[in-house]
Amino acid sequence: MRHIWAIGGIPGTGKTTLIKKVIETLASDWVQARPIDLLDGIYSETLDTYVFGKYDPYYEVEGYAQGTDKLSMAVQPKAIEFVKQTSSNIIFEGDRLFTASFLEECVCLDDATTKIIILEADNIEKRYEERGSEQSEKFIQGRKTKYDNIAKNFILWDNIVTMKHNTPEDTSTILDFVREGLKE
Repeated sequence: MRHIWAIGGIPGTGKTTLIKKVIETLASDWVQARPIDLLDGIYSETLDTYVFGKYDPYYEVEGYAQGTDKLSMAVQPKAIEFVKQTSSNIIFEGDRLFTASFLEECVCLDDATTKIIILEADNIEKRYEERGSEQSEKFIQGRKTKYDNIAKNFILWDNIVTMKHNTPEDTSTILDFVREGLKE
């Protein structure tokens, strides 16, 4: 059975940081991949795993916005098509694909186990300041509402795990959770 890991959380909870650690620590054979039109990512043959999104150093990206934030706004239908046809594991984070409709498609697959990790972090305002975030309070509130609605979605409930992401130790705990899931 293949595994799908969806990682979400409001801006500043460390989604990109976590994925970069996944890339850094889980395999050494990542290569740039575009398995279907509009869906850029990287692939590890050792893990038979795709990470959706554009990440440095595999793509030229600047700043804290990486991952699926760098994909086309029209990527979701193509991503659904690919997720339905592949037998590989998948990991992704970010707003482009972390939507109720996309997550519902993933959890309803018969040949996959989907884990939805919602990251929470303390001192979000300090994180915004440190990274020079210019996202408006209205935007942040919209993201909070989005994640609250996903957490309340009865189709997704059984697949959701909320995890604190404040320290390097928290990152290690989450990485272990993903690593163990990929071994199943």
